[in-house]
Amino acid sequence: MRAIRRVSYRRPGRLIPKTAGGLRAGAIRLRPGERMAWHSTGDREELLIILTGRLRVEAASSATRIRRLSVGGGEAVFLPKRTPHAVVNASNARATYLYITGA
Repeated sequence: MRAIRRVSYRRPGRLIPKTAGGLRAGAIRLRPGERMAWHSTGDREELLIILTGRLRVEAASSATRIRRLSVGGGEAVFLPKRTPHAVVNASNARATYLYITGA
């Protein structure tokens, strides 16, 4: 039987060990003006859960079109597989969010 782990989402970092099968999750803290660079989770869907602050999620819906969503604490954003996206803290306060990916 695999060990059960307790972790805190209040600190940035991985929430699920690298050895886990299909699920990945982590806590991210962005300072004002900081951004998580453009990336894609490939064949994994992703859920962003905003805990504190306000973020702008930029997602490429086609090669030439970018959708920008302003989201705050208590909101979530679902990103389908192979969706290039970036997360930006465009506010004057620190923001914290969780990411969860799964196949």
